[in-house]
Amino acid sequence: MISLSIYCSTQTMSVAIYKGQILLDFQKKKIAMNKIDYLPMIVEKILNSNEIISLDRILFCRGPGSYTANRSVKALAQGLSLASNSELVTLDNFEVYLGNLEDRHDGVIVFFQDFNDKFFIKFFYKEKKKYFDYDEKFYHINSSNLKNTILEKLYKNPNTLIISDHKIHLNKFNKTGLNTTYLSPNAVHLANSFFKGYGVDDLKIIYHHTYYK
Repeated sequence: MISLSIYCSTQTMSVAIYKGQILLDFQKKKIAMNKIDYLPMIVEKILNSNEIISLDRILFCRGPGSYTANRSVKALAQGLSLASNSELVTLDNFEVYLGNLEDRHDGVIVFFQDFNDKFFIKFFYKEKKKYFDYDEKFYHINSSNLKNTILEKLYKNPNTLIISDHKIHLNKFNKTGLNTTYLSPNAVHLANSFFKGYGVDDLKIIYHHTYYK
């Protein structure tokens, strides 16, 4: 089973190729001017360098995040799927974090930055060594409301881990002695989450306006 994992953040684009659950290769490149035009070339390079003729599965993220990036990644994945007759599996940006955690907290708060000083936040509880969201919606708020929103949730669920790719805001919680973890997601983290049981065959991109809370 050959799997291709594709992931784009606000700063980097990355791809990983797997045989079963064994990582064969990983490549990434910084994103310049919010463009991911180089992504197809990275995919082509990693497939050619590993002599991959066909794919069984393609993993990618469906958001929330940049509309243009999500749409471009989806189009690329669908094109590769048609050419190789491979299965498409998607994860959301929150799940990419969940599959890379130690199993010792009752809950998890995931937050990461959007553009224009806004953040996405979602809350999860643990059941049978897997994390589930409290509801389908997430918060999309200004940075000025970030700390209070998280602390309010922590008051009700003290054994909760806060995880993010934003070091500055994580450090604010570190100073208060809360459980925090930094993670800068990439295509390997996305694949790890899939191997932990996250992911669906839903190709619908998650857009901001349908998930405000």
